[in-house]
Amino acid sequence: MRLLLVEDEKLTREGIKKSFQWSSLGIMEVEEAFDGIHALETAQRFQPDIVLTDIKMPRMNGVEFAFQIRSLYPDCKIIFMSGYADKQYLKAAISLKAISYVEKPLDMDELEEALQEAVSIGLKERQLSSVSREQLHASSSLMKQELALQLIREAYDEELLRKRLDWAGLQLPLKRPCATIIVKILPPNPEQEVLDSIALAGSEQLQRPLLAALKDELHWILHLFAADESGTLGRKDIGAAADWLSGELKRHPYQFAIAAGVVVQEASLLSRSYTSAVFHLQETFYKGPYCTVIATDNERAVTEVVSYQFDHHFVKDFREQLERHDFGQAERMLHSLHQGIVRLPGTLVNNVKEMYYQVLMELDKFGAGLGLSIFETEEESRSLWNFILGCSYEQEIFRYLQAKAEQLQQALAERGIGSKASKIVKYIHQHYSNDELSVQEISDHLQMTASYLISVFKEATGKTIRQYIMDYRMDKAKQLLKNDRLKISDIASQVGYKDGEYFAKIFRKATGMTPSEHRERYHS
Repeated sequence: MRLLLVEDEKLTREGIKKSFQWSSLGIMEVEEAFDGIHALETAQRFQPDIVLTDIKMPRMNGVEFAFQIRSLYPDCKIIFMSGYADKQYLKAAISLKAISYVEKPLDMDELEEALQEAVSIGLKERQLSSVSREQLHASSSLMKQELALQLIREAYDEELLRKRLDWAGLQLPLKRPCATIIVKILPPNPEQEVLDSIALAGSEQLQRPLLAALKDELHWILHLFAADESGTLGRKDIGAAADWLSGELKRHPYQFAIAAGVVVQEASLLSRSYTSAVFHLQETFYKGPYCTVIATDNERAVTEVVSYQFDHHFVKDFREQLERHDFGQAERMLHSLHQGIVRLPGTLVNNVKEMYYQVLMELDKFGAGLGLSIFETEEESRSLWNFILGCSYEQEIFRYLQAKAEQLQQALAERGIGSKASKIVKYIHQHYSNDELSVQEISDHLQMTASYLISVFKEATGKTIRQYIMDYRMDKAKQLLKNDRLKISDIASQVGYKDGEYFAKIFRKATGMTPSEHRERYHS
């Protein structure tokens, strides 16, 4: 396999090239280009099997370049990289049948998976193209799958398609109304024989031609056709087919969701139906397992999607409720977030996952400040983002978040932090900016002896009061350092340090870097 890497940032190009043992991925030749025009010139000479391209580039961007490549080399596998979670790029990636859309900053494990998938699909297509006529007759199931996959590509050779239909012994009505159905099936992965038998039975039961293929381990594609030349195919017909498929799949130990695209007038337009089905498959993330989503007859509804608008202050407000120990309000905030998200299933899935990740991190940070952890093991903590990425449904993440919030609240109650220690914490949170804040001041305010105050807090949190005050001030300083318009001296004053130099010394001792270095790293 030959790969063309297109990226205008030299450091990123070099970083990607050094990150992989290309030969172990099945990629024997790698060439690079610094923008779309340079890439197009290189591609005409190099003839890549796989293109890994950035989107935002000078002269010719990645999307324009990819359309040019698709016209030159229809079978070339395209992987997009972008730091912009923009729907227009997502739609372009889908229309170009991109293998993957990897967001920046790049996760090299995610990129490696995308490369492996591109190589796997490329090798499979090579094998299919080299199969002899006799072998095609002997592998009708494989041929049907290839034909089904060919129909979702915008550019295909109709004459060759008809020949392959003849070879496979299929009478497929290419000029009838049709639509694509996508079934997402979670592991354990279904056996091919099971899916083949369901597709065959479906064609007989529904009395409509049905062509199916397993696109990858998770996605099963089915093309449903009108019953006869003069027949129609509407949402009711597709709904009946989806209901039948759902009933059959429930006989097996599969968790699945179904999405159907718009009806098109003939098979040559099925790529549009497939694109529509992909958009609607995202909605199943919000509806949960065993759901069905069917496209409306109005195609404009597919592209004019309303997304949930995240409140940028939500995480900060949630943290404030935790600091007040108002867990009832914190729980209501989580429910409101959850309900708002599921009401607008057009929201990008990765945006939702990122939001929930931030909330979980705040929950963990709050617990850690009191000597508690919401995670059972270090491994659970380290792999949190990977866990969230692997969740197929919003409700999985929300229930996990709920469980962690309840776990923390219960742990606080069991350790008595809900009473005396919580009053100490609350006072610190309200007065941390006072440079004269001390154990004695807290003791006087709460009418406890200093020794008793220290003992109660240490037993409840595992920390001394002085250590907790310093840790809390450092956390607040880190948040303020994100705003590069604030002077370091002003930040020091806001978190309880009159002397900016002393603040810098304490900050470096706590974090291993100066405030300026921390700010620079955040903005780099």
